[in-house]
Amino acid sequence: MPFRLPSLVIACLAMLGSLFVVAAPAEAAQPLSTRTSVVAMSKAGYGSVWARCATKKPCRGHVWVQGAAQAKRAFTVKGRSAGWVTFRNTNWRSQSTAVVRMTRAAPQRVRLQARVTYGTISGTVARASGPSASGVKVELWRIGSRNRDVLVSTATDVERNGGRFAFRVRMGANNKPSATYKLHVIGTSGGERRSWWWRGGNGSFAGGARDMGSATKIRVTKAGKYRYIANARYAAISGQVRNGSRAVRGTEVTIVGRPPYWSRSSRVLRDLDFMSCANVYGRTVTNSSGRYQVGFLPTSAARIYAVKPESGALWFGAGDKAWGSCHGVINNRAEARSSARMLQLPNGGLANRVHNIGTGRTSVQVNVTGYQGPSSSAKVDRYLTVREYAKGRKILSSDVVRATSGRRLSLGEGYYWFEIGRRTGCNAWYKSRYKNNDGYFNGLDRGFEKWKAKNYRMYRQHCRAWTSGTYKLVYVKGSSQRVTLKNFKGGSVSGRVKAAKIKPRTELMIRLTSTNGKKVYRTAMTDGGGNFKVTGLAAGRYRVVVNADSWRGISRAFAGPKTVKVTRGKNKSVGTLTFKQ
Repeated sequence: MPFRLPSLVIACLAMLGSLFVVAAPAEAAQPLSTRTSVVAMSKAGYGSVWARCATKKPCRGHVWVQGAAQAKRAFTVKGRSAGWVTFRNTNWRSQSTAVVRMTRAAPQRVRLQARVTYGTISGTVARASGPSASGVKVELWRIGSRNRDVLVSTATDVERNGGRFAFRVRMGANNKPSATYKLHVIGTSGGERRSWWWRGGNGSFAGGARDMGSATKIRVTKAGKYRYIANARYAAISGQVRNGSRAVRGTEVTIVGRPPYWSRSSRVLRDLDFMSCANVYGRTVTNSSGRYQVGFLPTSAARIYAVKPESGALWFGAGDKAWGSCHGVINNRAEARSSARMLQLPNGGLANRVHNIGTGRTSVQVNVTGYQGPSSSAKVDRYLTVREYAKGRKILSSDVVRATSGRRLSLGEGYYWFEIGRRTGCNAWYKSRYKNNDGYFNGLDRGFEKWKAKNYRMYRQHCRAWTSGTYKLVYVKGSSQRVTLKNFKGGSVSGRVKAAKIKPRTELMIRLTSTNGKKVYRTAMTDGGGNFKVTGLAAGRYRVVVNADSWRGISRAFAGPKTVKVTRGKNKSVGTLTFKQ
């Protein structure tokens, strides 16, 4: 009786066999491949596909269109690289698709279309209202990677050509979109050269931007029939500056505009003409009647403009209402592309604006209670600083509006930071124990400052403070207002600096700094024994910096605590700080 395997064993062997089936040559992975699906054909019948070679050695062979093997062409693609492989098909006009075959590659079906080598970017720069600009030109910039932007072409004397301009740009391979471009529009109005970057869509105009980063990226595409229409319109803002009923003549008037969107980059915001707020679009000076006109401004349906007369330190927006700061008139950075307090610039322009710098102000009386510090430190402890509030900016990076030892101010409407005892960047003369400190200013870069160290005196960035300093956010509005601030005695940090090769007589500066954007730094000098005590510190953590203003020949590197936590009104010792040499 013949031997038979059990049915279960037979089933298992069949399953194992299926796992070891060798792929047929036609099904094996090919060393050459392409994903091109659309090919733009030249009049002579040439087209190209982008092919990638997966082997270490070059991929060589022939390429042809299925059904037209007589038109085979040789090709070579470098190993582990990619490149264009060109084929020929003289019958492409009668075919919508074709199958491209390459040696050692799978067949690839592609759609055939006529090649378009160039597209156009064109438009008109038209005066909507106000004076006509002269010397108008449009620049075409090609946008590259890593900020490698290139000026490609310039259309000059545009106004002599009816405002029309046109640029021819090369299309991408196989009729893909062109490179990315931006348009820069330049003209002269009122004797001032002005410029802005074009914003909009194909066939529509949304306005201008003062910085290149906010300009619209333009790409010519097949969907746009290889044309991009970039029309632009400009108008004027005009009006009068008054102080009560009296016209203000000879004062500068600045037209500012907020950016089209708020960048997340702090560097971009810092680069605005008014930091984190607005850019300047144009300036002029009022005539004997206090009147002004600023032309060649891009029209805008969005509310982006404001007017700032130099006299009065006020900003005027919608309804000619006065605001106390740039951020006051812009109001809210959450408003995406338009600020309700600002001005539109329609095609008809804006005329007969009246900006009265004698109204719209609030008389503010500041009262300070609590610890005031000794009279010797009044220039710091009793110093009043007012900053304009800016959403998204830390208090110490906000612009200073007023800095004074007085207590009465006149401010326009808006949010402000009121601060007492938080003066920064204080420079002063102080007594030195030594007649000559020229060594502090050795070197070519500081030699000219030797006048700051003579006859037992030195001029350095150091002013003693005793209060912790205080601040408050206040909305100023109405005819008069009272603001009360309470100050406190600050904490202190003490210690000693020593080093084998450094004499304590060098009077080193110790600086305590914070990076939270709220606490001001404080300084102290070492005495004859290298001892120091930094006073006037608000509660929190600080970084310790020794030799902060770089006494020549002495490093800043030291051994000891690099940070310290301070409690208001109490002293904290950091012990001995030893210089590494």
